Amino acid sequence: MLLHANIWSDWEKRREWIEGMSDPPSKLRPFFGELKRRRVVRVAIVYAAVALAVIYAADVIFPGLLLPEWTISLVIALTLLGFPIALVLAWAFEVTPEGVKRTAPVAPSAGPPAEDRGARPTRADTTSIAVLPLANLSGDSQQEYFSDGMTEALITNLAKIHALKVISRTSAMHYKNSNKPLPEIAAELGVDVIAEGSVLRAGDRVRITAQLIHALSDTHLWAESYERDLTDVLALQGEVARAIAHEIKVKLTPQEQTRLVGKQTVNPAAHEAYLKGRYFWNQRGPGLKKSLQCFQQALVHEGDYAPAYAGLADAYALLGFYGYLPPRDVMPKAKEAARKALEIDENLVEAHASLGLVHTIFDWEWPAANRELRRALELNPSYGPAHYWYANLWLLWGRLEEAIAEVQRGLEYDPLSVYMQNFLGVVFLSAQKYPEASKQFQKALELDPSFFVARSALGVAHYFESRFEESVRELQKAIESSDRDQWPVAILGAVCAAVGDQSRARELLMELERRRQNEYVSALDIAKIYTYLDETDKAFEWLEKAYEERSALLFTIHVHPFLPFDSLRSDSRFEDLLLRIGLGDHG
Repeated sequence: MLLHANIWSDWEKRREWIEGMSDPPSKLRPFFGELKRRRVVRVAIVYAAVALAVIYAADVIFPGLLLPEWTISLVIALTLLGFPIALVLAWAFEVTPEGVKRTAPVAPSAGPPAEDRGARPTRADTTSIAVLPLANLSGDSQQEYFSDGMTEALITNLAKIHALKVISRTSAMHYKNSNKPLPEIAAELGVDVIAEGSVLRAGDRVRITAQLIHALSDTHLWAESYERDLTDVLALQGEVARAIAHEIKVKLTPQEQTRLVGKQTVNPAAHEAYLKGRYFWNQRGPGLKKSLQCFQQALVHEGDYAPAYAGLADAYALLGFYGYLPPRDVMPKAKEAARKALEIDENLVEAHASLGLVHTIFDWEWPAANRELRRALELNPSYGPAHYWYANLWLLWGRLEEAIAEVQRGLEYDPLSVYMQNFLGVVFLSAQKYPEASKQFQKALELDPSFFVARSALGVAHYFESRFEESVRELQKAIESSDRDQWPVAILGAVCAAVGDQSRARELLMELERRRQNEYVSALDIAKIYTYLDETDKAFEWLEKAYEERSALLFTIHVHPFLPFDSLRSDSRFEDLLLRIGLGDHG
C-alpha cells in the first residue's frame, strides 16, 4: 500500500502542475493554447487517472493471486510507456462524428495577442455594428432633424451595450443618402453588421422600420417595424435597440437592461425641441447659438428633462471653446447645466463629457476633468467628443504618446471624424513632426474641405516646414471659408510678422482689436501677434487679459502647437503665468 500512497502523492503534484498551465507565461501561451485545442491536456489527465486505477488494482489484487512482484513493475512500466504514445496520438488525431481524423492545424494568427501589442482593449468579444442614417419617409425635408435625431438615439442606446462596438454618429452620417454598396461601407467602417431603416412621423405617431444586414456578405438577417405614440418615443428607441441586440445574439446585463429602459415617457414638444437642438449642435459654427435656443425651449416644455440640460452644457461649452462668446460668461452656465443634468440622470454621457471639458479649459482642474471624461468613456466608448477632449487633456500634460493613443482609440469608433483626424495632426505639430502633421491635416480636409480649423492648422504646418507662400495661401483660404473667423486671422497675422511682412501683420492686429470693441475676440489671439512682432510688453499685457477672461486655449500655452510663445519663456512673467494657471510643473 505504500506504493499506492507514493503514486497518489505524485499524481496530486502532476495534477496541480497540469492545472497550473491555465495561466502560463506569455511566451508559452500559443504552445499551451495549441495543447488545449488538440485536447492533449484532457487526454493526459484522463490517461493518468486510468493508469492510477490500473496500478492501484494491480497493487491490491496481484499479491492475492500469488503473482511475482515483478508483474506490478511490468504494469507500471507499460502504463508509463503508453503515456507519451497517447499524447502523440492525441496531438495528431481527433475523434469526430465522421470517424477518426487528423487534427487540422490552427489558422495563422493576424498578429500577437492584444495584451502583447500594448493595446488597451475597450470591449472583449465584441460584435461591431454601424447604424446608417434612418431615411426620412415624411416627404418633408424640414423633418430631417427628426430622422437624424432618431438615428443618433439608436446609436446612443446600442452603445450602452458592453458587448457591442458601435460606430459613432459622426462617421455614420457620412453615408446619408449614399449609394455605396453595404459591403464597401462595412469595409470602410470596419464592422460586422449594418443596421439601416426608416422613420415615419405622422401626427402623434412615429414608426421605425429597422433591418440588419450581415455586412461583408450583404445578407439580410432581420427586419421589423415598431410604432408608438410620440409620448412613448423613448420606450420605442429602447425597444428597437433591445431587439437588435437580441437578433445578433448579444446578451444584456441587468444594468444594461435598466439603462435601455430608462425614462419611458417624454413631453413630445420638449423632445422635438431637443432633437432640433442636437441637429444644430452637430453642425457647429452658427448652429451652436441656434441649438442653445432649442435646448432652452425644451426645458420650457419639461423642466426636468435631463438631455436638454446636457444639450445646454454642450452648447455653452463649445460657444466658449470656439470663442463665439466670452468664456467667463458661458462656461459657468455650462458647468451648472451639466451638473443639473447629472442630478437627474447620473449616467448621461454628454453631461459628463461637457463637465470634463469645462474643468479642462476653464476651471483648470485637471483631476476633475480626468475623472469626468473617463466616466463618459466608460458609459459610451463610441462618444467621439469625449475621446477628443480627453486627448486634449493628455496634450496639456505633455504626454504626446498617450494623446495619440487616445485619438486612435477614438478613431476605432469614429474613423471618419474630421475632428479626430485634425487633432492627430495637432499632436504631430506639438511633437514637431511637421510633414506628418501636414499629411494629417490634408486627410482631414479630404473628409471636409470646408473645415477651416484643419486648413488653418495646415497653414501652420507649412510655416514650420519653411513653405511660407503655401502657409499664407492656406490661411487666407481659411479666413475666406470661415467668414473671417478670429482664429485664422490671428494666425495669419503672426505668420506675416514672423516672415517680415509687418504691415500686413499690423493690419490684421488692428482688425482684431477693432472687432473686440463690438464682439468677443480672444485676448490670446491678439497676444500671439504681438509676440511675433517682438513687442514683449504688449504681448504680456494681452496674456494677462487672456488670463482674466480665461481664454479657451490658454491652458495649452506651454505646449501650444499653433505658433508657440517660445520667445517669452525666458521672461519671469511667463513662468508666473504658468504657475497661476496650474502648469508650473509642465512649463
